[in-house]
Amino acid sequence: MNTLIFTLFACGEKTEDTAVNDTAVEETDTAVEDTDTEDTNTEETDTSTEEFTLEILGSYSDSWGGVQTINADTWADGYGALFHISQFDNEANFLIAQNDATNEYSPELWSKFQWTTDDNGGLFYCQSMFDAASEEDAMGANADANDLASGCSGFGWTEIRIQMDLTGDFVDSWGTPHNISAFTWLMDTSVFHIGAYSNEEDWAVAQNDAANDYNPELYSKFEWTNNADGAWFYCQSAYDAATMEDAMAASADNTDLETGCGGFGWSELTVPVAE
Repeated sequence: MNTLIFTLFACGEKTEDTAVNDTAVEETDTAVEDTDTEDTNTEETDTSTEEFTLEILGSYSDSWGGVQTINADTWADGYGALFHISQFDNEANFLIAQNDATNEYSPELWSKFQWTTDDNGGLFYCQSMFDAASEEDAMGANADANDLASGCSGFGWTEIRIQMDLTGDFVDSWGTPHNISAFTWLMDTSVFHIGAYSNEEDWAVAQNDAANDYNPELYSKFEWTNNADGAWFYCQSAYDAATMEDAMAASADNTDLETGCGGFGWSELTVPVAE
């Protein structure tokens, strides 16, 4: 999911023995068949290993502006709550977890998390139970994956996206504040709604908000890079494209931080100092 334009990711010669000795040919064929059998067993082993790996591992931005971090043992919701995973089912798309003893709400009770995808491949989750008295009681909860708008106990399911490499609060070279997630790029009072991004190629394409002062509802492309010291720089290489496809076609030169952003310099992004 690094790129949210989603992208998935013996040679036997005939020898003189073949012509002269039929038995040698048969033995060779048998050896090949045995090798094929071993390959099949290996594939079966790999499949069984995958069944014991939670399929939604990762660090995600959620549609509320928070961060959801999911690993093999815990789900941390980014708002101070931690859940200890006791079991999961990748086929049925759920996991059961005990709320941490230090959670503000329902400590040491049990939760159920469910996940699903929409027709565009977007990933959504619902915490369908958060205060069950036991693990068994939590199992009984069930959200409606066919109703993403209100099928989570009357509320909407929450969309989550793998975090962009460039995520967080920053200030640029001109003193402008930026808040960046996989859903939005906020630049002072301007809002850009991200529709596609790539952590491998370091870009995001977004639609300008209808309330923006400049180029409302048109499309922008943001590109980012690091210098030799690891500092972040960004370039808004498109800001008034008519379509998302037009914005994607824009390209900045990340080897030239002085003039490679449409003839201008790339802007450095620094983390603001806490007061």
